Amino acid sequence: MADDLRQQLAAYDRAVSLARETYRGMSSDERTVRAIAGKQLAEHAPSNRAEPFCDGCDGAPWPCSIALGAIKYADPHYN
Repeated sequence: MADDLRQQLAAYDRAVSLARETYRGMSSDERTVRAIAGKQLAEHAPSNRAEPFCDGCDGAPWPCSIALGAIKYADPHYN
């Protein structure tokens, strides 16, 4: 597995985890963004870990632009 793919899958897993998290003092805007990102991450999940295709894009290569955007929205590391 290529390093880029490994890093993308790790970023995806982190974003999925973060999309489910809440914390004291979380703004309603952040809560909404994470909820939307979590839904997009679920809809555009990788088909598998070896040679992934996007489940939401009819076999398009993974990560699609929607998955990449959702990873960025869910992870404050990117914001």
